Amino acid sequence: MTSGEGAEVLIFGERYTLRSEDGPDHLNRVADYVDRKFHEVAQAAQTLAPSKIAVLASLNIADELVKRDEAARRLEGEVLARIDEISQLLHRGGAVEGAARGGPDTAGCPK
Repeated sequence: MTSGEGAEVLIFGERYTLRSEDGPDHLNRVADYVDRKFHEVAQAAQTLAPSKIAVLASLNIADELVKRDEAARRLEGEVLARIDEISQLLHRGGAVEGAARGGPDTAGCPK
């Protein structure tokens, strides 16, 4: 977040001037999210120093990111498997149609 349009944001009571190629609206959404996470940790553990709150909030955000990445990879694998199943069904269907017409039908089927 070092180039592009800038925005001043407030995170856990501290003002930061940041820049992002994605623009100030994006920066504000990201900063609001981080601020919420800081406040969630601070509310749950009211005696922690701000530096420890920052570490725990960062870990919570990273945990969410890793879980979403894993879910996206799982979903991608399921989609690719489904595409492969459909491709095989289409290929078999083309072979059945070709046999009914007296010959193999391989048009559009992967080799």
